[in-house]
Amino acid sequence: MSTDEPPRTHRRARKAQRRTHRVNLAYDDVEYGTVQVAATLAGLRVAAYAARAALAVAKEEVRPLPADQKERMRTFVDARIAVDRIGTNVNQIARVLNSQGDETADRINAVLARAEQAVMRLDEATIAVLEGRL
Repeated sequence: MSTDEPPRTHRRARKAQRRTHRVNLAYDDVEYGTVQVAATLAGLRVAAYAARAALAVAKEEVRPLPADQKERMRTFVDARIAVDRIGTNVNQIARVLNSQGDETADRINAVLARAEQAVMRLDEATIAVLEGRL
């Protein structure tokens, strides 16, 4: 950083045009606590966090996920992680086979079984999402 630049802080730089419109939000204790924790994790004050979140949704930069779909999305995330791990295992097996090494049938079968399970979970999650849209 050059000496001409102002020191950086964790707060975002103020825009040339200040925000002049205000919105009053009301929360019960549990709701406020939830927003407060999320704001703290994001390194923001509650008002700044709420403003950013509302603006991101309004600009369609993010889409809120209904609570009943969280488990479906978790299934996709878990399956994605499993497929990634399987890919790593397949690469390791290919590396051994390409270097003229021996790979055990048990290890190859275990990787193939994990691949089959991951694909089945992806299929099930896809069907669940499609059923939710009908």
